[in-house]
Amino acid sequence: MTLDFWVFKEAQDQYFNDLVAAFEKENPNIHLNVTAFPEESYGTKIDTALAAHNPPDLGLSSGVETMRSGVLLPLNDMVQQYGIDLTRFNPAIVGTSDQQNAAYGCSYQGTLYCLGSYTGADLLFYNNAMFKAAGITPPTPWPGITVDEFVQDACKLTNRAQGVYGAAYSDPVSWMPWDLLVSPDGKTATGYVNSPESVHVHDILARGIQDGCAPGITNFDPWEQGTDYFAAGKVAMVVTDFQGLKKIENAGIDYGVSAPPAPQGIEPWFNVWTDGVGIYAGTDHPQEAEKFIAFLATQGQKLRVTDTGDLPLDTSAAVQTNWANNIPGREEALQILPHARPAIFFPGVFWQVYGPIYDADAQMIGGEKSAQQALDEVAPAIQQNLDKAWERWNRGQ
Repeated sequence: MTLDFWVFKEAQDQYFNDLVAAFEKENPNIHLNVTAFPEESYGTKIDTALAAHNPPDLGLSSGVETMRSGVLLPLNDMVQQYGIDLTRFNPAIVGTSDQQNAAYGCSYQGTLYCLGSYTGADLLFYNNAMFKAAGITPPTPWPGITVDEFVQDACKLTNRAQGVYGAAYSDPVSWMPWDLLVSPDGKTATGYVNSPESVHVHDILARGIQDGCAPGITNFDPWEQGTDYFAAGKVAMVVTDFQGLKKIENAGIDYGVSAPPAPQGIEPWFNVWTDGVGIYAGTDHPQEAEKFIAFLATQGQKLRVTDTGDLPLDTSAAVQTNWANNIPGREEALQILPHARPAIFFPGVFWQVYGPIYDADAQMIGGEKSAQQALDEVAPAIQQNLDKAWERWNRGQ
């Protein structure tokens, strides 16, 4: 029998091909018919297939909206049937509390709908050698350093003569705790995005760029260039994607890993994600599809490490395969990951809701407006965007 499996073309790497081959070898009566689409058109392809009542058996999940719609089968019974211990998986991805409806997770209202093979995370990398040379105590893995300490250290580590920045960071909303953006129920932005704590963070980070301790956001994208500059020894600290680890290690950088900076008194937060695979409710072969998800959640975790060196979603698989390999930075990462917590949930596309804040950041950095003035001015527009997102959600759109 055949299971149709739809994926992003960008995700169909050697690991993926090996995963499919290993599953078919262990289950010779099941064939996976894989169809890959460019990521930008994947959602449209899925929506079209669902409208025609002809979705694939398996596919990459696409957020809370998809889970809520009922087009994916719940996996809670499958997890119990195969003895999969979810406490070993990243809590922000598989958390089954009815409050953990995170935008990048696999659960909705206490029900699990997908599982993945790796853990993506945005963490703070720092250059140990530069810290020692400057006589600065490096941050602890958890809870790390405050935003004030982060910028103070960045300025001490900056060496203009050698073209070295003390830190590189993007817009604060990309890596700051979402407690600074929205209320715990995800419905109120006014009073949070322009709260004293949020204003202080934006002000401190803007001054770090103004003082030359970090490159400007307009000409340096930490998500695209941060790992490269860090690996070249041109940046002492950067919050960036953990999957750039091999590039840093290949460059011979003596690095450490910490939680991203957070305001004093607020628990640090870091974004995590995975390549979540779910089962579409229209499948004629739910048991066989569940067998693949179970394979992904067990043998697929170890295969991820041996094939690509990426951190698996199951931390016990990381220990069993000696993923850390006695490298201090990797061991620090394993200390941080259990502290992952979901982003506060609100519907809609993040960038569309919070788009006005990027203009505000540019005005702060340029010195055109104070952080308080800039955030006060954009807070009503952000609240309006948020209200519209909730209206669409409540209408089932």
